[in-house]
Parts: sequence; structure tokens; C-alpha cells
Amino acid sequence: MGVKGEKEPSGLYILRISGVFTNQDRKEMEAAGRAEIDRRSKIKILILADGFAGWGKEGDWGDIRFMLEYDPYMEKIAVVADEKWRDPFLMYLAAGHRKAAVEFFPSGEESKARTWLG
Repeated sequence: MGVKGEKEPSGLYILRISGVFTNQDRKEMEAAGRAEIDRRSKIKILILADGFAGWGKEGDWGDIRFMLEYDPYMEKIAVVADEKWRDPFLMYLAAGHRKAAVEFFPSGEESKARTWLG
């Protein structure tokens, strides 16, 4: 599994995910997010899931403390992945049940995702 985070000069946060996303990956990603998020402004996140193989089975996937604490500072989250991951990603990201807008884009539509993010 690989998770790589980067911040573009525009301020857009990019998360590149491949392989199986483990609960340990989630914890590390959240720790990095806690250190990076500036609570004075809203951020936008682009998740690029190329070669994504799903979520690991172990760990507490119901732990939503990070989302509850940091959702007010997230404006939009776009996911670009294989179409078969649409519903699982939207569920995982609690689309429709959080303040941040969440949108899914099929693989190959990164430019559309970036346009949507603004």
C-alpha cells in the first residue's frame, strides 16, 4: 500500500493512494492532516486512487473523530478512481453527511476533478 500526500503551490492537497488502504495508513494520513491543516481557512483535497485495491479488514474503521474535528476546515473533496470504487469511496467519505462537498470522478478525469475543486 502506498499513500503519498503533497500540497501544491495553489494550496490544493493531493493524496495518492494505491494498493490496499490499511487502518494504519488512515491513522498516518490523519496525523499528517492534523499537522498540516490551517484552521483559519478551508482546504480542498484531491484523492487520486490509481491501482487502488480496497480497504484493509483490520482496525477501527468506525473512528470518525478526525472527520468530526476537521470537516469544518474542508471545503471540497474530489476522488478520482476506477468506477467500481464510486459507491465505496462515497460511503467511506460520508458524502452527503458532512459539511465538505464530496464528488467522485472516474479514472482519467483528473482534469474534471480539478475544475470542480476550483
